[in-house]
Amino acid sequence: MKITPMKTTLKFSTLILALGLSSMAMQAYAFGDADSMSEGPYTQQFKALDTDNDGTLTYSEAKKDKVYAKGIRAADLDNDKTLDEKEYSDYKAKVQNKNTKRVVNDSVITAKTKAELLKDEGFKSMKISVETHQGVVLLSGFVENEAQIKQAETIAGAIEGVKSVKNSLVVKSN
Repeated sequence: MKITPMKTTLKFSTLILALGLSSMAMQAYAFGDADSMSEGPYTQQFKALDTDNDGTLTYSEAKKDKVYAKGIRAADLDNDKTLDEKEYSDYKAKVQNKNTKRVVNDSVITAKTKAELLKDEGFKSMKISVETHQGVVLLSGFVENEAQIKQAETIAGAIEGVKSVKNSLVVKSN
């Protein structure tokens, strides 16, 4: 199989993006200086939310963190209506890991979709924008004819991980 510079660049770019996102996620754990990092990655956030300084977060204290605004009960493993620092940190890490994985997956879907469109002879000179959010691919831009609109949607829909395709491609007028 011959690898063209475009394919190599695209694969390399995807790898760099994934590594960068992973690095950012790891940096998100490291709030503060070296002394505070030895306490745990979320200790400073936990202490800032613990306004009564009792070593636990009530639901009203925890709701000030947007991660817990929708549902605190999933983090409250012992069902005592409070979160200790371990419950807080474990749940926060779980949510951030899930979000990082989603962003990486979306980036991979976008890269694969663009690569497949570039491989198709009919799209080589087309400028089609591809964006992905939570597995939903949005195609936008201009194409030469209706058949290309359908073909682009078919290509995007065949990519692993795609949940649906929103096709906003438009036939350009001459």
